[in-house]
Amino acid sequence: MKIEYVMVPKSSMDIAVLYDALGWLEQINITSHQLKMTMVQSYYVLYAYHGDQLIGTGRVVSDGIINAYICGVGVLEPHRGLGIGKEISRRLVDHCRSNKLHIQLVCKDNLVDYYKKLEFETMGTAMKISADHLK
Repeated sequence: MKIEYVMVPKSSMDIAVLYDALGWLEQINITSHQLKMTMVQSYYVLYAYHGDQLIGTGRVVSDGIINAYICGVGVLEPHRGLGIGKEISRRLVDHCRSNKLHIQLVCKDNLVDYYKKLEFETMGTAMKISADHLK
């Protein structure tokens, strides 16, 4: 399977379609325009295509000087287990390393072992404020 990794989506609606398929669009409760803006305003974004279908993505939020936060790494279910998420993560990390940024991410407990295999190590405890104010 040939996967093409690009920094610009082939279609402006691709990311909304992917986020919807991943179940993320409803979870974050934003419009497709707002989602597009999150990508545009991110430090670095990767899109993984199989043909014309966007099947995976990941991005870095950063000040460009000290910290870089990897987030939004996701791959469509039928394409998981093929190394696509790993390749997206590797490319995001490589980009951050080449810019001498401190790389961090927050993940769900069930993904800790996955990210440990990609050289991440546990650090402190992640915390958040309830998203009730977003409703």
